[in-house]
Amino acid sequence: MMDEFKDDGTPRDAAIGWLVRMQSDAFTADDWTALTLWLDASPENLEAFEAIERLDADIVAEGPAIVARLVRPSAEILQFKPRQAEPAARHDHRRAIAAGLVAVAIAAGFAGWKASQGVSQVYATGPGAARAITLADGTRIHLDANSRLSVRLGWFGRRAKLEEALASFDVAKDSNRPFVIEAADQMVRVVGTEFVVRDYGRVVDVSVRRGVVSVSTAGGGPETRLTPGWSLRHVVNSETSETRRVDPDAAFAWVKGRLVCHKQPLGEIVAYLNHRYRTPIHLTAKAAALTFSGVLDLNGEEEDVVRRLAAYVSLTVHRSESGIVLD
Repeated sequence: MMDEFKDDGTPRDAAIGWLVRMQSDAFTADDWTALTLWLDASPENLEAFEAIERLDADIVAEGPAIVARLVRPSAEILQFKPRQAEPAARHDHRRAIAAGLVAVAIAAGFAGWKASQGVSQVYATGPGAARAITLADGTRIHLDANSRLSVRLGWFGRRAKLEEALASFDVAKDSNRPFVIEAADQMVRVVGTEFVVRDYGRVVDVSVRRGVVSVSTAGGGPETRLTPGWSLRHVVNSETSETRRVDPDAAFAWVKGRLVCHKQPLGEIVAYLNHRYRTPIHLTAKAAALTFSGVLDLNGEEEDVVRRLAAYVSLTVHRSESGIVLD
């Protein structure tokens, strides 16, 4: 059993080091974020902790027996005698007890680490159906249609992960528990603020209406700080991101069923509609070259929305075997 803790320079050694650091009084919220990033960095790192978890039940069960075998130091002062070599079996037995105590401490630390991360809650929506969510800490989230979000509210930090999703966040302020959102290869970090994150079509978009938001590449790299009225656009796996000024109310308009556009290519608008609704929408080459400025009402059935868009840009709508076509 204890062979799993062999000191061989593997990620398991680093995992034990993290556990020791975690139990230190100097451990901070930033350390929690760094630990979580380390666990997410590779399957080997996570497997190191999972190995400890597998040992947990056995070690806890053996804990009372190990403690009962410990020899308490005598209060009497005894005359020293020449030391004789212990039988090999007794030596191995004491080594096993000592190793077991170390394992108990490690397993207990891991159990505490798991508890501190909080229980993962998954929220998902289907095509055409948005959802309003209020977390236990008071954070309010509006999850757009056809989106998936997982959230953990831990003791020292709050984490969320978007998967092909669009969501607005009004994060409850808690300076001791930063809120970190993973969106593709980007990490969005806040304490208390209001912003929108889009993660689909290999593009991550972050727009801020209140507070300050920090965005960086997962695993490290320079941070970009966004203040109200600023947006960051990042193409997944690219080395740079683009920042620009935006109307924050326009960025949030979809929450109330409106899409505000300013000289926006029709291809981008249709990409959003295809994410939101079930039936695929296709553009001819002529239609894809058009742009649209105005407000598109998203309320109603998908075909109603497509007809409104087509009327704005003077296109026709017809059905095909593959879906809806605008030309």
